Formats: sequence, C-alpha cells, structure tokens
Amino acid sequence: MMYAISDSSKWSFLNGTWTDGENGALFPPDGPLGEYMAVRHDLSYADFTATFRFKFACVNGGVRLMFRIQDSRRFYALDVPINGQQSRSRHFWAGLVISEGNGLQRYLTFGLVPGLCSRLSYWYQARVEAKGTRLRAWINDILVVDVEDSTYDAGPIGLASINNPYKINHHFASLAVDGMAETAYEWPGLAQPTPFWICPAPDDVDPESYQSYANIVQGKSGHVLLYLTIGNPNQVETRRAIYVRSTDYGYTWKTAEPATLQQGIGAPLVRQDGSWMCIFSENDTETPLYCYITPDEGKTWKSRKPMMINGSGWPKAWKPGQPVRPIRMKDGSVVLPVICSLYNEPKSPSSIPFYACLVLRSEDDGETWSEPVLADSNHLKPGEPLNPEMGGGLVHAARYFELGIDEVQPNRLLGIGRPERDPYMWQIESCDGGRTWEPAALGHFPGYCPSLTATRSGAIVATTRFPYFAAHLSRDGGHTWEPPVIIDYCIWANQQAIEVESDVVLVTYMGEICLPGKADSRIARLRVTEQGLVLDHPNIQIEV
Repeated sequence: MMYAISDSSKWSFLNGTWTDGENGALFPPDGPLGEYMAVRHDLSYADFTATFRFKFACVNGGVRLMFRIQDSRRFYALDVPINGQQSRSRHFWAGLVISEGNGLQRYLTFGLVPGLCSRLSYWYQARVEAKGTRLRAWINDILVVDVEDSTYDAGPIGLASINNPYKINHHFASLAVDGMAETAYEWPGLAQPTPFWICPAPDDVDPESYQSYANIVQGKSGHVLLYLTIGNPNQVETRRAIYVRSTDYGYTWKTAEPATLQQGIGAPLVRQDGSWMCIFSENDTETPLYCYITPDEGKTWKSRKPMMINGSGWPKAWKPGQPVRPIRMKDGSVVLPVICSLYNEPKSPSSIPFYACLVLRSEDDGETWSEPVLADSNHLKPGEPLNPEMGGGLVHAARYFELGIDEVQPNRLLGIGRPERDPYMWQIESCDGGRTWEPAALGHFPGYCPSLTATRSGAIVATTRFPYFAAHLSRDGGHTWEPPVIIDYCIWANQQAIEVESDVVLVTYMGEICLPGKADSRIARLRVTEQGLVLDHPNIQIEV
C-alpha cells in the first residue's frame, strides 16, 4: 500500500500539515518548531514491511520512520541523525529508538554504517521490517538494525523530520507498507509534548538575541551557580551575563542577578577552604594561565592572579586555549587540563590544525602547578616523548579540541575528546593521576562538545552533541557503554555537567537557538538507576 497525504482526514500531524509532491514525495512544512510528525492513524500494524526514501535537506536534525506508535511519545523509530561535524567528516550513523513516554528516548541499537556517506539532496532507500519481537532495518540494502524487543506489539506507522537550529525540514518519498492492517483500535491523536527540561532563567531574555553559552559550579554550601550569557552564539557575542542560583540541586532557580565577573567562571576549582579559583588563559605571555578567586561563591572577587607553574614554566611551543574544568582527585590533588595548539605549525589548505591537551597537577590546592605534560604518549616508540619537532610523533597523535574528563577510579583519569575528522571520539587515559598518559585511542561512540562525569556510585555519565543531544552511561569504568539516550533535539547543545548529589548529574545546555527572545537555556538532571538513566525533574514521573 502506497501512502499519500491527499486524504488528510486519515492523518495526524504535529506542528503542521504535510503535503504531497511529485513521484510520491511527502513534504513536512518548514519552520522553527523542531519536530514534525505525520502519522497514518486509520491503520494499525503488528507485522509489516515498510519501504521509503528520504533526503537530507540540511546538516542538522534527523529523519525517522515511526512504527507501532501508541501516542506522540511512545513508539519505535528507525532514526538517522545528521549534524554539521559528522556530515563534514562524511560518516553516517543510524539506529533504532524506543520512546517510552518518560522524556528520554533510548536507542536499542546505534552504530556507524560503513559504506554510506552523509549527503545532501540525495535520495536514500530504506526498509523496515517488524516480525513479532524482531525488528530490522536496511538503508541502501545495508543492514543497520537487528534487535529483539517486545515493548510495543502494534500501532500506526508515520514519518518524522527533526530540524534544529535550521528551519528547513528533510524530505520523504515512496512510503509503502505491506502487511495485515487492523482498523478497530483507539487512536489518541498527536499531542504537543510538554517541555520536560528545567528553565533556569524564564524572565531574563533579550528580544533581539538569545540565552547562549553557560557554565556551572557547585560550592561547598551545596548551592549551584549558573553563569549564563545573553548574546548570539554564532558571533561568540556576550551582550551581558547573569548569575542564577539554586539551593535545591537544580530543581528550582532563584531570580537572575547581574554577573559580578563578566568574563565568566572559566574552569572553576572549588578549593578546600570553600573559595573558588576560576581559571582562564591568554596567549603570548610568560604566564598564560591566570585566575580570579572568590571567597563567597561569586559575590565578590579578588584581583587577577597569575598561576605559578614550576620548573621551566609553560612550554614555549604550545599555544594555550580553553582550560577544562579541573578534577579534584580522591587523594586531594588537582588535575588541570588545558586544550592547546601549536604556535608555529605549518599550514596548508587541506591540513587540519593540531589540537590536544596539556595537563598540570597541583598538590597545594592550586597555589602552584607542575610542568604541563601532553595527555598522550608515543605508541610506536614507547618511552620516547611526543613533541612538535619533525619526526616527533605528533603527526600520528590524537587530535581533539574539546574535552570531558574525570577520575573514574582511584588515580585513574578517563577523558573523551571531540574529533575533527574521526567517526568516534578520542579517549585519553592516565593511570597515575595525570603524571603520565597512555597512548590515546579511538573511543566507543561519536560526539562533540562533550562532558564526562563520574558519580559517587562508580558510574560514568557522558553527554555529547550528536546524536542530537545525547547521554551515554558506563558502569565498568568506561570499558563498555550502553547505547545512547536522547535528552533533547537541540543540536547546538554546548554544555557543562557536574554531579550535584549522589548519582545525579546536572547538565546545562543551550536550547534551540532558532528564534530570539526565548528563555531557552535548559537544565537536565540525569539520575543513574538500575534501569539506566532517567530524568529527575519536578514535572517528570520517575519509575525506579
């Protein structure tokens, strides 16, 4: 049976009516609403084979064939996400999502599809087959899904296009379904999902701009401070900055107040005496790392102070970038990663600049720091250093320019770095508290703009841009990871994360960035349970 939109009475739509086009095309409306669904609600299928074509119209969002749909937040879906970094690097990912009505959408399987390139204006051929509990899918005749699941046994079939931050939707065509259809069932219709995220600053907006980059820190008092900028992130603009505070671990937030340090909180270290050391960097100076210290959780600040690096100081060849959130080790020492590049690296139009991480240690709560070491080592000549000289090994070293890292076991540091071209994130590891480092290796999943947080129970929660805004859970020190869960469709998703209470990771992230004047900075509280990650929010019912 070939599906068409011509009789709209048989269809339910979310965020606008779809239309037919030539050669069996099915077009969602363009717009800034993020999620566009079309469900053929007069027919319900248990076992079926569905075929369709899809075409990416932009490099953000994703396409879906939804099936065994119960309502707008309970269904299975073949999911094919796309974003700018992943598509520029020409790799292609797909998986099967189950949405169970609890705010998060969980991949039953998600993986790289060898042999496919993410392309615009190209028609992919897809096939989905459901037989009992076995669910399979192919794209261009390549098997991308083969799982067993019994959660849903029947329901309508539909399509979904997800777009953010662009307002262009992806296209579909030639949707056909072969199977025994059931017409006598109750269809609840598609309802606009209630926003599930926490909005920390609902009343502080700029009608011409956006709630943009944010950072977060929890003081010795247990209170949480959110530093939030107002400006256009495309222009790295900060029109002004505010603080928003929470005294209940991020459930609720106080009225915003002007930031007392406009440049932000940098890489914040909560010191043993309760003061905060907020670390920044600048180039072309003898002491490129400096800090501001607040004794009262951001109410007042002491003057700028250079950071003292022992030995030969900062290495001259390395250009410091953004310091990463310091790690307070279990033995009380502090590890500070700093993303760096090379000052005099030769450039060519086809080359990728080298970025990596230098790491410093402090044994005196940030008063002095060790000489920086590269968070990598020579995998071909063990024991020999990696250095920027010709033949020094950096040409083969890991390249990454954003980092999430934490102490995942006593004295063992594990980090994930944003790749430039590689399909998987880079993994860095130290087994002696950051003094020396293993050779970096490709990690377990894709992603960009990461965070990585170890919880008190020993779990690890990582969050990434792609697929969409996702979270990943490991229970064995990062050796294996569960398939990702989708927290939100926001593709920009620059984020910061901390554990605010036992096994609860609070994540601040950017919202849609589609329309100015919106209170769209978002907070998610992710709780680790025996069943996996769940949202721990005031408006979400948690089943543990």
